[in-house]
Amino acid sequence: MVPKTNPASRRRPGPKPRLSRERIVDAALGLGIEQVSINAVASALGAAPASLYRYIDSLDDLLLSALEKAFANAPLPGGEQGWRNYLETEARTRFELLTRYAGLLTDGVTGLEKAAVRRFEQLVQGLVPLGFGVDDAVLAVDAVLDLIHDGAAQIAHLRTRGHQEPDAQPFEAPEVRAAFRRVQDAPHEHLWRKLTIVLDGLAVRQAGGSLSALASP
Repeated sequence: MVPKTNPASRRRPGPKPRLSRERIVDAALGLGIEQVSINAVASALGAAPASLYRYIDSLDDLLLSALEKAFANAPLPGGEQGWRNYLETEARTRFELLTRYAGLLTDGVTGLEKAAVRRFEQLVQGLVPLGFGVDDAVLAVDAVLDLIHDGAAQIAHLRTRGHQEPDAQPFEAPEVRAAFRRVQDAPHEHLWRKLTIVLDGLAVRQAGGSLSALASP
């Protein structure tokens, strides 16, 4: 005679996963923003998809929180090697973030603004001890970040659209069309050359003691 067993006694589900909003957001970051779905995050956490909704409102809510955390947790540059290295380091950190997390390129994303403003403020405060007045530090940080955001957006567009053929480019002069094609072929190098020009300009203004002339006619 086969002894009867309680079906429930054969199930060994183990302890239920202890979820929190922070764990869910961290799991999303671990997967990579582009790969996130409710099912994928739930699977990574060993939880039921429906259980995540006790801590998040929606997939968009999760993605936004993950982007905000990635942005806020990026290491700030150090000033030990001077202001130029400080700005170059932030430029590369920002470009890496924008490349890895495409959602950061979206303009006016509510929720990211707080993290962006806080980081901007921290960058300005870190630049002041390196020889910048507050107004000049704001100008310098703003110029570098605008350049990197614009460059990352252009590179993303090129990656999506692909290269135009020379006869489809909006330039009549052959030498300009050829130069533009070289930019298309090496967009990263083009971006860093532009950054060098901006930093060279800041160095000249710093040597003169003021950056305010950049805004003068």
